[in-house]
Amino acid sequence: MRRPALLAVALLLATAGIAIAADPIGVITELQLGGGHVEVKPAAGGDWQPARPLLAVHAGDQLRASGDARAVVVFMASQRGTILTEASSPLTAAAPAEPGIGERLKAALGFLQTASREPSRVAASMRGSRELAPLIVAPRGATLVTPEALTLDFTGPERLRYTARILAADGRVLWEGRDLAPRPVTLSAREVRLAPGRYHWELQAPGHGVQHASFDVPAAEVTGRVKAALAQVAAARYPPATAALLRAAGLMRERFYADARRELLAGLAVSPAEPTLHLLLANVYQETGPEGFAEREFADAAAPPAR
Repeated sequence: MRRPALLAVALLLATAGIAIAADPIGVITELQLGGGHVEVKPAAGGDWQPARPLLAVHAGDQLRASGDARAVVVFMASQRGTILTEASSPLTAAAPAEPGIGERLKAALGFLQTASREPSRVAASMRGSRELAPLIVAPRGATLVTPEALTLDFTGPERLRYTARILAADGRVLWEGRDLAPRPVTLSAREVRLAPGRYHWELQAPGHGVQHASFDVPAAEVTGRVKAALAQVAAARYPPATAALLRAAGLMRERFYADARRELLAGLAVSPAEPTLHLLLANVYQETGPEGFAEREFADAAAPPAR
C-alpha cells in the first residue's frame, strides 16, 4: 500500500528543520545513460552502484555521471530539476536552500518514491501485437475521469469499425458512437452529461462480441485537488520529461489513471527511451490493465539504452 500522505508529513517536518535521517529528500526523474553511466553511493554506506529510474535520493548520497550520461534529480524543496552530468559530478545530495514547493507537488514526488519497480506477477505472454483483437484500454478499473473531457481509448484491427456506448449505472445508454475507427474518442460535457457516480462503457466489434469497462466521476473537490497539483507543476521549471512525470504522479495519486497514461504517452513521444516514464506507465497499467501491458512497460524501463 502506498504511503504518500506519510511521506508528505515527513517532508513537511524536514523543511521545518526537524531532522529525520531516513527520509528521502529527492528522486531521480530522468535517467539517460547514452555511452556512459550514472552511479550512486549511499550516505548510509556501501560502494558505488548503478542508479535506477525513480530512485529515492537521501541527504548525503553521492551521485556521479560519466561520458555523455545525464540524470535529473528533483529535490523536495526545489522548483527546478538538478541536472547531473560528468561536468557536475560528483554531486552530494542536499536539500536546496529555496522556498518550499507546493504541498500537492511534494505529495507527487513522494508518490514517485513509492512506485513499483517490477511486475507483481509475470504475464502469460509478453510478446506479440497488442492489436490482435479489439481491446478496451482506458478508462477502466478504478479510474476517475472528469466530465469535461472524457476520452475512450481502445485498440483493434484497422479493418474493423467499432461501436462504443456509455451507460449509466442503471443501464441507460447516455451516448453511442458508431462506425468508429480504433482511435481515441474524446467527448465534451455537451456530448454526454456526467454527474458524480459510477458509469460503464462498452466496445463492440463485428465477430468479437462486446467488451465492458467501468469508470467513476468524482466530486468537484477531488477534481480541484488534481487541478491544483497540475498548476503547481506548471508553475515550476522542470525539464519536459520530468514535468510529464510529475503531472502523471499528481493524477495517479487521485486515481485519474487514464489522464496519467495520456501524460506519460505524450512524454514518451518526445523522449521514447526515458525509463522513468516507462516505469510509471507500467504502474498505471498494473493498477488498471489490460493484461500484459504493465509487463511490457517494466521491460522497456529495464532495457539498456541504445549506445
